[in-house]
Amino acid sequence: MRTIGLKVTITSNGKLLVDSPVDIPVGQYNAVLVIEDQPISDQDQTSVQKAQALFRQYIPASRKLSEELIQERKLEATGE
Repeated sequence: MRTIGLKVTITSNGKLLVDSPVDIPVGQYNAVLVIEDQPISDQDQTSVQKAQALFRQYIPASRKLSEELIQERKLEATGE
């Protein structure tokens, strides 16, 4: 017995599509399937929103960290 983490798709007509790992021989298997409550895209978006909200507690939206990083890299490059 082995545990395999994989993504599945449920189609509009109720079919379950599974992309199985290549190392499993062809054949029929008994399996147990656990499906999370939300589709992956919903979970990803929720996770991103939570991370952004947490980040914004410490860094205001007006601050551009990417620009600061670029400036730091330029200064480092001129000092080398």
